[in-house]
Amino acid sequence: MLALVKTEKGVADAQTQQQAPEWLYRATLLLIVLAPTQLALALDPKTGPFIAYGDILAAAVVGLWMIWRLRKGSAGLIWPPMAVAGLLLTALLSAGMAESLKAVAVETVQITLYFVAVYMLFADILTTRQRIRGALIALAIPTAVNVVIGVYQYFAADEAFDVGALLSNRNVYSAYLAMVLPIGFGIMLWLAAGWLRWLLCLGIAAGVLTMLSPPLVWVALVVALVLIMSAQRQARNYGLALVVSVAALVILLPKNHDAAVRELLDPREEGPLYKLANEVGDSEQEPYIVKKRWLEWGPALNMMAENFILGVGAGNFQLNIGRSEYYGFLPNVKKSEPDTNNLYLVVGCTMGFAGLICLVAYLGHFWRKASVLWLQVEDGWPRGLAMGLAGSVAAIALANIFTSLFVRGTGVIWALVFAMIAVMSQGAMRNE
Repeated sequence: MLALVKTEKGVADAQTQQQAPEWLYRATLLLIVLAPTQLALALDPKTGPFIAYGDILAAAVVGLWMIWRLRKGSAGLIWPPMAVAGLLLTALLSAGMAESLKAVAVETVQITLYFVAVYMLFADILTTRQRIRGALIALAIPTAVNVVIGVYQYFAADEAFDVGALLSNRNVYSAYLAMVLPIGFGIMLWLAAGWLRWLLCLGIAAGVLTMLSPPLVWVALVVALVLIMSAQRQARNYGLALVVSVAALVILLPKNHDAAVRELLDPREEGPLYKLANEVGDSEQEPYIVKKRWLEWGPALNMMAENFILGVGAGNFQLNIGRSEYYGFLPNVKKSEPDTNNLYLVVGCTMGFAGLICLVAYLGHFWRKASVLWLQVEDGWPRGLAMGLAGSVAAIALANIFTSLFVRGTGVIWALVFAMIAVMSQGAMRNE
């Protein structure tokens, strides 16, 4: 019996030694709390680059983690998939085609920070059920803060564009919520009845109703609807009631209807911000211009076709997309609503078809892991988390059609989602 106790104690001590120290875990939680904001340091007020304070903190925490890892060695590290190496390689090779090498450098640093360094940090720190629970609580804090600010802006702001909380505009804010709300929704479906379930219901409803980016609110609702199918019968009933009620409010409330229904179905560009890049002369009849977020897909495809292998250079999309040879006969406007670019087209244009393949492979790698994650955990909130993470991956893939989650404020959380999938796939939820 004494030998058994000593053996168990030895195993426990070994597991403790393998874990990152508590101070580093707390620094990681602080990073999660402070990451979802686009507050940034502008090296140049006009051209940037704009370095998010959250990214500066991420680099600092990664530095501390690397110092600790140098003493411990590389044993047990979870490395990013090979698709990330492909993205980095195509980004570097695309520099030979780039107009701005500074933009290539910024893009390469971001890929390295989010998809390599921060991902490995999270995967190395959040290795137990208790620590994953702590990370979820840390993620809930800035999400709740953003939603509360979003609710205030919903009632106070005159324009739907201004409902962006700490993420600066409605598109990044809505994309962030589309990524994180499925996690809360999945957990809610598998929780035992209690105050936390109702709190999650309220928070999810408030979050969806403040998502005023036309396509993205429907991404969140469709993903939630699919998650309901995996729940137990009673949970399916109240989950369906929540989704149907929120969808009805999105359709009926004037501000939501204008954004999520009327604006989505009306392809015409509107507002004083949108002026033609090349004026067509005096005309009694105002020209009909399709919204640039949709119209830009045409020139983006032309750009990708003409620069098929390595693109025009990572980070050089905005420097090239306005060129007349890509637009052809299509009318162009001077400005478009920020963060409405299709990430897949952006990567295809800037890093070529090779970069686009790497991005799709990267998403596919984690979708394969997430889609079977629910088989590896027990019922209750771990099962809900597993289902929610699968929903989050689906939302990331869909949201990037209409915006980009590869931006400051959301890139770190994207890495967190994928790191939790990797850690849970290796059995972290069974360690306790």
